[in-house]
Amino acid sequence: MATDTASSKPRQTAAIVRARLQDLSAGATCSFLTVAYSLSYATLVFSGPLAQWLGYGVAVTFLSAAIAGLVIGLRSSLPFAIAGPDSSTSAVMAAFVAAFLERIIAEGATEHLLERAIIVMALSTALTGAVLLVLGVSHAGRAIRFVPYPVVGGFLGATGWLIVMGGVQVATGQHLTAETVGGLFDVLTGEKLLAGALLAIALFLGQRRLQSPFALPGLLLTGVIAAHLALLAFGVTLDQAQAEGWMFAPQLQVALMSPWHSDMLVRFPWHALPSLFGDLLSVMFVAAITMLLNTSAVELATQREANLDRELNSHGNANLLIAAVGGYIGVTSVSRTVVNYLAGATSSLSAITVAWVAAAGAVVNPNFLGYLPKCVLGGLLFYLGANLLYRWLVDSARRLPLLEYLSLLAIALIIVLLGVRRRAFDRGCHRLRHLRAQCKPDPRNQIQLRWIGVSFFARSGARGVPGSI
Repeated sequence: MATDTASSKPRQTAAIVRARLQDLSAGATCSFLTVAYSLSYATLVFSGPLAQWLGYGVAVTFLSAAIAGLVIGLRSSLPFAIAGPDSSTSAVMAAFVAAFLERIIAEGATEHLLERAIIVMALSTALTGAVLLVLGVSHAGRAIRFVPYPVVGGFLGATGWLIVMGGVQVATGQHLTAETVGGLFDVLTGEKLLAGALLAIALFLGQRRLQSPFALPGLLLTGVIAAHLALLAFGVTLDQAQAEGWMFAPQLQVALMSPWHSDMLVRFPWHALPSLFGDLLSVMFVAAITMLLNTSAVELATQREANLDRELNSHGNANLLIAAVGGYIGVTSVSRTVVNYLAGATSSLSAITVAWVAAAGAVVNPNFLGYLPKCVLGGLLFYLGANLLYRWLVDSARRLPLLEYLSLLAIALIIVLLGVRRRAFDRGCHRLRHLRAQCKPDPRNQIQLRWIGVSFFARSGARGVPGSI
């Protein structure tokens, strides 16, 4: 009996060592996915006016992934959960930040854009974390399952459209609007879109046919290598590729900053937030729904039941910590968690591995972005956005009654159109202000009118004068 006990101890030790090595291996695979996703989400959020600070965006995205991965990985009811910024939450965050920046730029505030974007991201992330924490503490986990399907589908279908449009902007460097859509027919722009679309198709077919947790990392790495080989075959140097927009420009390393400095908060345009209250609610709603749906999808894929209240608590705590350092929302990732599970992970060691790799990425010099093809990250966004569009706007037609499906489409269309009209209005205000700024008051063209002691100056484009026409 003693001999059996003595011989079983080495076997138990060996089994534990094998399990931990398997966790490390699974964590390494998920780390590659986290790096790829984080880079694509950083280019999605830090685009347009923030494009010059993409290096900062990459660092803060990695930091968000590290905190979310560590906190949720350690506190989740699913020991193999991998968390970080997600496509849906990153898309609505990008739309919220873009709307905020367009609003303040239209008012003439073109300085301190980065610090103001960091503050608005941190505020929305903190509010999202607080809401999730309150839902968890109040044991409301089951209640959020009763949100009507058309509402969920409409929001996430519109989110898929935002991701696809973000992919267009990443791949081509152009924000797609009614005025810039003609640029898509330019030969160079068309080639960039085609390259991104081909990668998205390869990801779709590869995921369906290979059925391996290593399929997506392998396909993304193959895409990077294929892009470099194609440029080499056509005799395009790295400098030319960067100048023509095939590669990202080298980025300067920018030190991470806290969004809670008093001088930054004093300069922040608080008056712009009330008009964006609906966008803020959308961020929080999509974050809560994404967390719920992702958790449910992981339960289905792994046949493990999660404690929703515990998940809400862990996500709330994680996002409050992310907000403290100026990051943006992180939730449990379906793809990375399922890959982690299929790779044999059984403990949170894999999540700790992912967190350490992401934290290391936050301090790496961002010059490596100069070797990264835009079409690869753009193609990844195409794939993620098209997947959401198909799942919620196409596949839902088979599962819903006609009236509910039409209401789902209406909700998605309204969300998209409201975003388009708001951006058009903000751009119009910006142009009007710019036009007025170009008009210099000429005293010879001014007609001074006096009425009951109040002076009026009638002149087209006069600025800063009461009663100007």
